[in-house]
This record gives sequence, structure tokens and C-alpha cells, in this order.
Amino acid sequence: MMVPADALYGAQTARALANFPLDGQARLGDYPEVVRALLITKVAAARANSAIGALDPVIARAIEAAATTIADEGDFVSLFPIHHLHGGGGTSANINVDEVLANVAEELLGGVRGRYERVDPLDHVNLNQSTNDVYPTAIHIAVLRRWGSLRSALQELSAEVHNCIGRFGTQPRLARTCLQDAVPTTFGDLFGGYAAAVERGATRIGQAVDELRRVSMGGTVVGRVEDLPDGYLRAVLEALRALEDPRLHHPESFYDAAQNVDDLIAVSSALDSLGGTLVKISKDLRLLASGPEAGLGEISIPAVQPGSSAMPFKVNPVIPEFVIHLAWQVSGNHRMATLAHEHGELDLNVWESAIAYPVLDSMRSLDSAATALARRCLNGLEPVPERNRRNAASIIPWITELKRTHGYSALTELVRRADGDVDLLRSLLTERFGDATDPDSGPR
Repeated sequence: MMVPADALYGAQTARALANFPLDGQARLGDYPEVVRALLITKVAAARANSAIGALDPVIARAIEAAATTIADEGDFVSLFPIHHLHGGGGTSANINVDEVLANVAEELLGGVRGRYERVDPLDHVNLNQSTNDVYPTAIHIAVLRRWGSLRSALQELSAEVHNCIGRFGTQPRLARTCLQDAVPTTFGDLFGGYAAAVERGATRIGQAVDELRRVSMGGTVVGRVEDLPDGYLRAVLEALRALEDPRLHHPESFYDAAQNVDDLIAVSSALDSLGGTLVKISKDLRLLASGPEAGLGEISIPAVQPGSSAMPFKVNPVIPEFVIHLAWQVSGNHRMATLAHEHGELDLNVWESAIAYPVLDSMRSLDSAATALARRCLNGLEPVPERNRRNAASIIPWITELKRTHGYSALTELVRRADGDVDLLRSLLTERFGDATDPDSGPR
């Protein structure tokens, strides 16, 4: 197999490049969370193998130094160029990392890349490992790492919603059900619901992500820990904890971990649910800001760019629309993940790439959506007081209040007499119960 002379990857990666054409799509290197997580698993394995006497400490230190060198470089696309959705259950990703680490370690020890005279990708870097345990472990670590950024974005969004409540939460507005006039309420009532839903969604994601601290590193092929040398299983977990997170732990059954990916699906589902919440909020904002003259026009949102190339003065709610687009993408990602979950056959789910990368993409999308909504829309959103005051004093709220003292039947009779004529109905109500057209006149 011909490999470019300057490449740090090897023949197996070159084969993967030929077998899985990119055509402009994402590469493994476009997901630095996954690359860094894979590097961590390799360092943990090198430390564990050295500790139990299975690997020369000089080689173990060279592998760790190589991982540090690669991580510090940060330009992963040229080093890890394979298609992120390659076939084979992640084998190409695992070996891509093995080859790059081996070549860098080889050079650190005075050798020549590609010869593997001092450090071999499989005999040394991949010692006592399988893609079956390395790849799922790296995916879990990558999602755990990515959650920190998304959590911060959701906290910022929640804080901005609460800021809106503090700024104009007491201002009145007209609630709607089925897009029809309902009862008087306040912006605090509406935005309080937004805050609660966002915070609840963040909690669900956090709880699902916490489950990913259960990692199968050491499970080797389909969970057969029996094939490991004495001491390795405990040593590799201890090394992984020291490198990444002391809360990492092994599953009760490594066979279960190889077969089932429902823990990742739980994260995907929670992300999809939060995406739905952001769609609801964004659609509400579009409706409330519709106009400026013929729509609801009850809020104004920041004008971040012109809305039309043909209509001067037109401003569109582009930030809520951006959020909706991203949330739809999250929904599509979740569908892909659930398909991968269902297609896991027998002893190993080989479709984890079709779960991991959609989940990471969803986390990125929701991070961008929450940040944009907070900074470019809610920060600067204002109610239109006169429009809201007038709408809150409209006829349906008046009828609803009168029902409390005069009964549903009496009000229904007047509504029937008016036969859809709002002006006539207002006249009948005034004649029967007194004038209530002035919103400041007290209880109606």
C-alpha cells in the first residue's frame, strides 16, 4: 500500500481513505473531542501495560510523549483524515491513531516513520486493546467533554431569560390558546415557562451524560476480559481515571457494554427534547414579533440584519429562525442515532459512529443555538406596552371574567345573539353588565 512519504499515518489509514471516500464530508480530525479522547485511551493503555510489565517502559513513555506532541499540535485533519462514518465499527479510527502515535514515538526514539522498528502500531500502541473497548470509551469521554461547553451555553440562555423576566416580567399581555385570544397574563408568566423548560432540558442532558462515565476500556473483543493479562483491567481504569476523570468506572457487564448503546441514545433523546423546546420558544418569538403593522407586534426583537433585498424597512426574525434550523438538524441526528441503535446485531453494535458523531453535532448545534438566542435575540428584546395593554383588555378576557360572576350560560346566550359580530357583542355586554372598555376601570 502506497503511503505519502510525509504522512504520519500508515497503510491501514491509507486503505481506509481509499475505501471510504470523503467527497467533502467530515473527517475524524474534524472532531477534536474524539481524537483527544482516543489519545487518552492509548496513554492509559501504555501506562497500564508498563505497570504490569507487558510493555517496555521506554516505549510506554515514548507513546505518551507522542500523544502529548500530537495533542499540542491541534491540527488533526491531516493526521486523522479518514471519513468520520467509516465502516468496521470504528476500527479505522482506532488504527489511524495507533499508526500516528507509533510513527511519532518511533521518531522520538530516533527511528524513521513507517518502519516501526522501535514502536509498532498494533504490537505496542494497541497492546491488550480492541476497537471494541477503545472506541466506545473514547466516544463516552468525547461527549462528556463536549457537555461542558453546552452546559455553559444553556446556563447563559437561562440567565438571559431570567434577565428578561426581571426587566419586563410584570408587564401585561394576552395569553392565547389555539392561537385564539384567551386570558390576561404577564410576560413573566410566559418567560418563566421558557426558563423552566430550558433548565429542565439541561438537567435531563446532564443526567444522561453522567451515565457515560461508565466506560468499557479493558473489555477487549466483545467484552472478553478473560483474555487480558493479570492486573491490566484494574491498571487501565486507574490510569484512565488519573488522566481524565476519577469518576470513570467499569460497567457491570462488559458484554452488555459491547452490545448495547442505549446510554448514548439517552443523551441523543435528551438533546432532541431540548431542541424541541428551543423550537417552541423561537416560534413564539416569531409570532409575538410579527408585523410591524399587520401582525401581533407585541414584542420587538433586535434587528441584526436587513430582512429583504426587495423590501426596504423589512426586518426578519433571523435568530429564532436560525435556532429552529439547528434544532431540526438535532432532530435528524437523533433519528440517525436511533436507527444505529436498532441495527446493532448480536455481540457488538458496529454503528457507534452513526450515534457518536450525530450526538456531538447535536451538542455543537444546540451550543450555537442557545448562545445566539441569548446574545442576539433575548438580549435587546422588548415588549410593546401599548399593544399588549390593548390586547389584554380585549373582549375574550372580559367575557371570561364576567363568567365567574354571571355564569357560562348567560354569557353564551349573549355570544349567540351577537353571531360573530364583536362590536355587537361588546354593545350587548356593556348594556347588560356595564362599561368595561377602559382597562384601568378596575375589575370588569
